Amino acid sequence: MRFSNSAASISVVVLLAGMACGGGEQREEGTEPSSPADADTLVLALIDTIGVEMGDSAYVFGMLMEAGHNGGGEIVVLDVQRSCLSVYSPEGLFIRNIGASGPGPGEFMLPINFALMSDGGYAVADAIAGSISFFDSEGVYAGAMRDFFPTPPMNIEGGPDGTFIGESMAMAMTEGQMDATLEVSSWSDSAEADRTYFSLPMDLNISMDEGQATLQRGPELDFAVGPDGSVFIAEVSDTLFSVSGFGPGGEEFLSMVEPCERTPLTQAEIDAGSLSLSIQISDGEAVSSVDRVEDVYPYRNVVSSIGVDGESRIWVEMGNGDSPLFRVYDYSGELLFHAVTDVPFTPVTRPDFMIDAGGYLACDRDPLDYPKVFVFELEEGP
Repeated sequence: MRFSNSAASISVVVLLAGMACGGGEQREEGTEPSSPADADTLVLALIDTIGVEMGDSAYVFGMLMEAGHNGGGEIVVLDVQRSCLSVYSPEGLFIRNIGASGPGPGEFMLPINFALMSDGGYAVADAIAGSISFFDSEGVYAGAMRDFFPTPPMNIEGGPDGTFIGESMAMAMTEGQMDATLEVSSWSDSAEADRTYFSLPMDLNISMDEGQATLQRGPELDFAVGPDGSVFIAEVSDTLFSVSGFGPGGEEFLSMVEPCERTPLTQAEIDAGSLSLSIQISDGEAVSSVDRVEDVYPYRNVVSSIGVDGESRIWVEMGNGDSPLFRVYDYSGELLFHAVTDVPFTPVTRPDFMIDAGGYLACDRDPLDYPKVFVFELEEGP
C-alpha cells in the first residue's frame, strides 16, 4: 500500500501480526542523485476525473485505495468500501466491476491493493482473508494464493512471466528473540517468495493489550515495477532521499541516497489529522475499522511515492514541498526533468499519485468533498 505524505493518509495496524507507521534506521550509502540546475520542468495537466458525489452508482465511490492502467489502457480502481475493482475506459466510461463483498471465491473481505498481471489479469490482496485472489482479463475468478505468514503482501504489482512483486513483513525467532524485516519480494506459484530484492530491519515494539500482542514496525517503503520487470524501491523517511533499482534477477544496478533536512507539517495538515485502517486478528477471526487519529507525526516524508511510466522513466514524488513535485530519472539515475501539476493542490488536498506504463493517475483516500480519480497527461512540448 502506498502511504501518502499528507497528514490525511492511511496506515495499517495488525494485532497479532501488526504494522504501524513509525521511525526506523535508514541506510546512508549510495551515490547522490543528479540534480542539474537547468533540468526542464514539465506539466502534468489534469484532463479528466472519474467519480461523482451523487448519481450513477458506477461512479459513486466509497474509499479509493489504488488506481492503475491495465494492458489495454483501461483505468482500474480499487474501492475498499465497495469491495471491488471497477474498470473504466480511457475516456472514463464504466465497463465492469470485478469482485464483491463476502467470504466466498471471487469475493473480498478487505481488499487493500491490486496488481495488473503480465497476462492481462488481476491479483488482489485481501488483508482479512489473508490471501491474494486472481482474476483473468475479463474479471473471472481464477483462484487464490493463501498460507502467507504473518499477512499477505499489503502492496503488490505485476512482474514478468506471471509473477507479482509485493511488500511484506517477514518474522522469525532467533535465540528467543523475535526478529522482523520489511521486504520487497516476488512470488509465482506459492506463498513462499521466489526472490527478495530488498529488506530493512524492523524495530519491533511488542506490547500486550487485553491478552493480545501488538507489533509495530518502523521503516516504510514504496516500490514500482518497470515495463522490463526492473524493481525500484524508495525508502519513506523524513530525513533521507533513498531510491534503489534492481534488475528482474535481483541484481542492484541503481542506488541514490541524499540526506535531507526535516520539513514540519503545516498547522492545516496537523489539524486535518490522519486516517488509521486497523485490522485485528484473534483466534482466526479478523475485523477492521477506520478511525481518525489526531496525534500525527509532525514531519513530512521526503519521498511520497515512486512509479515507472511506459517510457521506462522513474518518477519520484517529492513529499517535502507544499505542492506535488516529481523528479524524473532514467535507469542510470540521470535526472531527465522535473514535473509539476497544473492543479493547485494544497498539502491537505494533495492526492496519492499512481504512475505506471499506462499513464498518470491520482486519487484521494480522505477527500474533503467526495472520492474521485484524477487523470493526468504529461505535456512534453514540441
